[in-house]
Amino acid sequence: MTAIQTLAGFATQAEFADELRSVIAPAVADCFGCILAGADSEVAVRVRAAYARMNTGSAPVFGVDETSNPPIAALMNAVAGHAWDLDDWEEPGNTHPSVVLVPALLAAVHVCATSGQEMATAYLIGTEIIMRLGEAVSLDHYARGFHSTATLGTIGAAGAVARILKLTEDQTAHALSIATSQAVGYTAQFGSNAKPLQAGFTARAGVDAALLAKNGITGQSEVLENQRGFSGLLGLHDADRFKAMQDKLGAPWALAQYGLILKPWPSCGYTHRLMTAALELRHLALDRLQDITAIEATMPDFHLAILPFDKPRSRNEALFSAPACLAQALVTGGLTLADSEDEFWLQADVARLINLTTVTPEPARNPALNYDPDQPDTLRISFSDGSTLKAACTYPLGAPQNPMTTAQIAAKYQSICNRPSHRFHALLDWFDAPDIAKFFEEADQ
Repeated sequence: MTAIQTLAGFATQAEFADELRSVIAPAVADCFGCILAGADSEVAVRVRAAYARMNTGSAPVFGVDETSNPPIAALMNAVAGHAWDLDDWEEPGNTHPSVVLVPALLAAVHVCATSGQEMATAYLIGTEIIMRLGEAVSLDHYARGFHSTATLGTIGAAGAVARILKLTEDQTAHALSIATSQAVGYTAQFGSNAKPLQAGFTARAGVDAALLAKNGITGQSEVLENQRGFSGLLGLHDADRFKAMQDKLGAPWALAQYGLILKPWPSCGYTHRLMTAALELRHLALDRLQDITAIEATMPDFHLAILPFDKPRSRNEALFSAPACLAQALVTGGLTLADSEDEFWLQADVARLINLTTVTPEPARNPALNYDPDQPDTLRISFSDGSTLKAACTYPLGAPQNPMTTAQIAAKYQSICNRPSHRFHALLDWFDAPDIAKFFEEADQ
């Protein structure tokens, strides 16, 4: 069987794993908060204006009083959810899975009535496809410059929506194949509106692929592992890795093996290890910030390649600037949406530390690992009296190995959405909703 045929059989037959509810429930609720928070972002506003004449349909565009057809609603909600880079991500595929799956699924439930548990099953299938495909193509795929949220996410979203729409195994295979033809995005777009827009394209493509397959459109089943297909053109072609993926689906579940990384701060996840290290030292440095003469940091080269903005000139660039985010963490103890709105990278104390910061890339010791325990990010702060402070961080705040508490996630929701934290705790009940479309429409009120 081809990889797509195996994935299709898995997507139509897999059953929910109850032990993963504690992972999925907060992830979906957190993603919904990110969508609400990004609804008034510059990119979300401009995207809605661009599609204004196409807004016919019943699928809600959350955070604003608008509806659209399901594919466009999926696009708009994904753009909003990824606008501030606050949404979760996962390690093996190096993707932001929830921000493409949740908008795609919340659009699809307006095509086919769905319960909370049915959506949870579809979400679990989508993450499994994304993460196991990530293992198959390896981090080499991302290192080549492909935005894996857009590439792997499109295929995972198609599989998840196919489950919601109750497609047959054959139809699901065609949906996955069609999605593969739409799976594209580039890390070179980071620091611009195009990054969240690529997440939007992904969610829309997942819905489109499933709807097209449901209505008889076909695709080739070998397009994933073919040398002239996805793996051959977008990464290192290795048939053995795809065979291993097929044998591993759901055994164990990738979410059980890897978990998800929830993000406390609205910046690229690769800034978060240094920010976590900075917080470790902050209480020792806070009264001596004016005495700092140099800040030296190291990180794996493929991480730093995604953070090219040593001296950011805009909000989008600041979210992908290790010096800016590190300096902000030292000065204020965190990074909020309000800080970004106030152009934190231009504030005098932060700007001074940015100019003192050098981040040095190190060759990845194990390119197969996103977070290599043997290669943490390191931070060294030097002072005018010759003293230094040092810290290292392997797992940032929000990683499964260093998780945020439910209270911290609720506080994040309150901060980014300007809604009381008890609303977040109510969102956690989505899993038990008999009508998931109605549940999230009411949650948006």
